[in-house]
Amino acid sequence: MPTKQGALTDSDRRNMRVVMDRLIPPVDDLPGAGTMGLLDEIERIASEHDRYRKSLVRFLDALTMDMSVEAEGGFLALSGEQQDEAIREIEESLSKEFANVLEVVYISYYSRPEVHARIGWRTGPLQPLGFTLPPFDESILDTVRKREPFWRQAPD
Repeated sequence: MPTKQGALTDSDRRNMRVVMDRLIPPVDDLPGAGTMGLLDEIERIASEHDRYRKSLVRFLDALTMDMSVEAEGGFLALSGEQQDEAIREIEESLSKEFANVLEVVYISYYSRPEVHARIGWRTGPLQPLGFTLPPFDESILDTVRKREPFWRQAPD
């Protein structure tokens, strides 16, 4: 269970890495979200955005307080299917918090260059290799050019 300040305990961090791998599992040579090393980034984002921090704390609280999870020896002791079920139950009972946790995991995961390479996203600046823009049509300024100045000249 996270501390009152929202800091994750070692147990929370282990549980969250497994949850992240359940949400975004490994694909071929690309590791899952939990083993990719995103947790520090998720914690940083959560510390900067109150809604993510509160949601992450409530999500992890729910995970550790789930009686079926406790009865089995904790979240890490569950099978993959049981972990998915525990996560699904939290999604149903705390849908807003779950959506925020999922969002911050997605933000972190899809910001990684190795994920971009895997899904074929081109990274880097949009220009000069970005979208082709049509040539600028100066005629759109004609109306403004016809206006009398409505400002005063600044002194030199």
